[in-house]
Amino acid sequence: MEADPELLRWSSSKPSNNDTNNPGPSQLVTAEERDQALSQDSISSLSSEDDSLEGEVYEEEDYEGDDDYVNQNYDDDAVLSRIARKSRRPGFSHGYDDDSVRRVPRRGPLKPVEPTAEFKNLQSEATSAFIDADYERALDLVKQAIHLNPEIFQAHVLLSEIFLAQGQKRKALYALFTGAHTRRKPEIWLEVANLILERADSDRAAALDDVVYCYSRVIDIDPKRYDIRFERAAINEELGYKGKAIQEYEKILEGLPHNTNALRPLAALYIELGEIGKARAHYETCISYYMNLNPEEVEDFTWSDVNIYVELFSYEHQYLAGISSLNSLARWLLGRKGDSGWDMVDDDREWDADDYPRRIATPWFVPGQYPLESYGVGLPLELRIKLGVYRLKSGYKDEALFHFHWLEPDDNSPGAKLFDYGDLFREAADSMKDIQLYEDALRFYIPLQHVQDFANTSLFLAMAECYDACGNTEETERCYLTVAEYDKTNIEARTKLAHFYEKMGMTDQALKFITEAADIGREEVLSRRKPRFGPNIGKLANHFRDIERASESIGQLAPTESTVPSTVGGITAAEESTTIGFIPRAVTSLPGEQQGREIASLKPDGENVRYLYAKMLELQPYMRQGQQDATGDWLDIAYALLWDFRSNRVFFPLQKKMTFLGYSREAQRKAGRLKSTNLLDELQEISNRIQASMGTPEIDASSIPNDYHGIDFDSWLDIFLEYALVLSGQGQGDEAYDTLGAAADASIWYHSKPSTLRIYICWFACALRLKDEDRLSDISRWFMKEYQFVTDAYRLFVTLSRVCGNPQRSLFHSAPSMKFMLRQVKAVDYSLPPDPLSPFKRSPESIYQERASLTTKNSEGEYIPAEEMDVALLVLYGHILYAGNSFTNALNYFFRAYALDPENPAILLSIGLSYISHSLKRQSDNRHYLVMEGLSFMQEYRRIRSQSSVLQERQEVEFNFARVWQLLGIGHLAVVGYQKCLEIGEEIETERQKAQNPNTVEGTTVGEQRGEAWLEDFSRQAAYALQCLYLQSGEKDLCKRVTEKWLVI
Repeated sequence: MEADPELLRWSSSKPSNNDTNNPGPSQLVTAEERDQALSQDSISSLSSEDDSLEGEVYEEEDYEGDDDYVNQNYDDDAVLSRIARKSRRPGFSHGYDDDSVRRVPRRGPLKPVEPTAEFKNLQSEATSAFIDADYERALDLVKQAIHLNPEIFQAHVLLSEIFLAQGQKRKALYALFTGAHTRRKPEIWLEVANLILERADSDRAAALDDVVYCYSRVIDIDPKRYDIRFERAAINEELGYKGKAIQEYEKILEGLPHNTNALRPLAALYIELGEIGKARAHYETCISYYMNLNPEEVEDFTWSDVNIYVELFSYEHQYLAGISSLNSLARWLLGRKGDSGWDMVDDDREWDADDYPRRIATPWFVPGQYPLESYGVGLPLELRIKLGVYRLKSGYKDEALFHFHWLEPDDNSPGAKLFDYGDLFREAADSMKDIQLYEDALRFYIPLQHVQDFANTSLFLAMAECYDACGNTEETERCYLTVAEYDKTNIEARTKLAHFYEKMGMTDQALKFITEAADIGREEVLSRRKPRFGPNIGKLANHFRDIERASESIGQLAPTESTVPSTVGGITAAEESTTIGFIPRAVTSLPGEQQGREIASLKPDGENVRYLYAKMLELQPYMRQGQQDATGDWLDIAYALLWDFRSNRVFFPLQKKMTFLGYSREAQRKAGRLKSTNLLDELQEISNRIQASMGTPEIDASSIPNDYHGIDFDSWLDIFLEYALVLSGQGQGDEAYDTLGAAADASIWYHSKPSTLRIYICWFACALRLKDEDRLSDISRWFMKEYQFVTDAYRLFVTLSRVCGNPQRSLFHSAPSMKFMLRQVKAVDYSLPPDPLSPFKRSPESIYQERASLTTKNSEGEYIPAEEMDVALLVLYGHILYAGNSFTNALNYFFRAYALDPENPAILLSIGLSYISHSLKRQSDNRHYLVMEGLSFMQEYRRIRSQSSVLQERQEVEFNFARVWQLLGIGHLAVVGYQKCLEIGEEIETERQKAQNPNTVEGTTVGEQRGEAWLEDFSRQAAYALQCLYLQSGEKDLCKRVTEKWLVI
């Protein structure tokens, strides 16, 4: 495989005495802050630059100023994770000279370290081996060279070429991608981006993400590379990151005000997001600037920008304002900016082709004052049609048709406007069809049949609608048949044809196309499936009774094609064609069936409901087994039953505080279904008030029914819950949530705490199936409100956040969750009584500006205050702050929990990690102090955990300590910790094997630990971390050994 000439050009380039960028200070904000944060001693071993692959002599450079910058080997995050940087405090000096004058440390990177002779030899041998196509030897040599000096870009280039020659494109890109960090040159990053695009496989999205990263590095080096900003914005838009693309274009407009190349895509993005006002504001700012200039001086603002700006008015239906803006901008571009008198004219004579007859009749018009081309002839045809559309929508029909006729719809010659402006023909025709100018619309629709790009199904459907309105049945039929023949899946055309033939009295043809439409509809995905009979309980019951009769008849009569229809999955073939509901049931009934069916349809709903409920119980086992036909029938029945239940207003009173009192007229009136319309009702209300004042009960509790149509309310609740679960399994989240919401609002369950609990448990089960993090957050908040100050409610919130949390946009540490949990903490602090031993005797009212809200009531309706501080709540809120990188704030709550439970290992671990994580932040004052504080709590955590006899807890200690060492860049201690973790993992595996075969267990060790010994095993996580450490240090054999033993499934 041939090597990339561009990459070899870098490898064979001659050494340069000054190979560093020297941009101005305003262009290096990000890099300068990063370089100021790095001390000289910590990066001296990382800042070097190679100038030759052939072992040429490296000349030293003299760095005496702050203007020479050499990029480090890694970007900010990598440097922070690998280098223990020294703190630079304002009053701290690194050393003094003889006169005790403080020496100011140099800013920026130091002189690059000269590569050793060993590196040069390895690089030269690797290059020779690569040229000789000995890729394995070249690969081994270049890896050794990179291990000696990873800052030299040419070594990474050679490694990339070797991988590419071996056909490993992904590794080749990764090597080049890694090596680009060694040079602070935009050209390198751009070349890497181009190679990524050239070598991108099917996963274009992943490749574009890498390209965005490369472009970001270029912009960090030179923020004024607006061409790269344009590219990055376009890629973000392609990836669907519209918000990022908008921010990029806004940034471009800050540096390049009034740049229309950025303004056009920005306006398109705002239109997609529905923020028309922002798009108009940007364009108006741009227009106000350009209109102060002469049109000859303006190159960027063109007719296309006028078209875009005027189009914005249509989204807000401001057509007259759009006409006014179009006229003024067109005059300015045509050189008639001061000719504004035409704004007082109600018509568009200004844009006539000739002065006669209308323009000359205007009193102030002076022929010849402006060229004739600056009037009607100079207006682009696109803007003229838009002007006509706006006039049509404003009620000026004649002016609109005048503009549309400029398209010359009757001209179909080879050079006609039809073939160049087909989109304008369609726009004009659609606008006329919308206001029912069908004959005029057809003049522009008909020519489009001869243009391939516009002769599509929507055109013929629009033509058919116009022909039908004009009474041309022959052409209407032709257009619909054309669509049906061209598009085999178009249901709309077949439905229109069915209605058309029905109106014409051609029943057979109508049935034919309805059958085709029904067949197409059945092929749609199950998520778009609708109940066959909707909420009609009678029809659905008759449907299942017909199937039962047909099954019974099959045993009595010989099955012939002329008498018994074929059945598939319990549904007759004739019935399959009635899915949409237009085709009458085929006449296949046995003698007497029709009469029986009519009798069944007259049965009361209660009997049909009980019959369907029994049928649903019969289908339920098959539905739970996943049989598709049984699931469809079960869903149809459940939908009909629930519709009937939800249609009963007694269960859903206007005021939720109203309880269920029965099905009587009085109960319905109290529920809000009936109104007091006569004197008897008023007398009844008076009687009720007198009974209430005398203490007599209104309704006997024993008289309140506990069933509906003979089905108890608990069974109805089961139908609601299981129906929602089945829908969630099919991805129909909205309908599932709507069903559960209806159950929660029903008065028979709204006032029942056990029933409400079941509903919300089912609610978060559906959200789990749908992976709906927003809904899970809402449900967990409900549990924390209803069961306030209950530790398990807070633990449920944490569990649900962990199950479906999105690391990129987690609701766990979002602002609403943070505020809600803070209110919970304040509620506990407010409701707790003051400490009698405290010298401060302040009341809660004097401490808190607002009363904390209590949400849980006891059986007597009184709010339940907190009895003691909940440690789990404090730790939970601390972790929310920790997840948001607010480590110092998190420590406040961790220490409060520590005061209550000083030997809790989770609290000790959280405090230790907070200190260590804060030490790695740029704003930290004393890193060494913070690290030592964190390690002290980590040691206390080890002490507590070491007292446990559970293997997993001892393994957890070793793993967490190893992670801390790796975080601090102390790799050798991390390796020891991970190895101990793997050793304990082998013991865990042995115990697991014993537990699987109880006969081999001696003693009671396994039996005692079985309940908690199999919670978690960190072996694979430790093995992966160990693999990464070995790989970074070049220990390939150890890396391979760990991988084969622990990471191979």
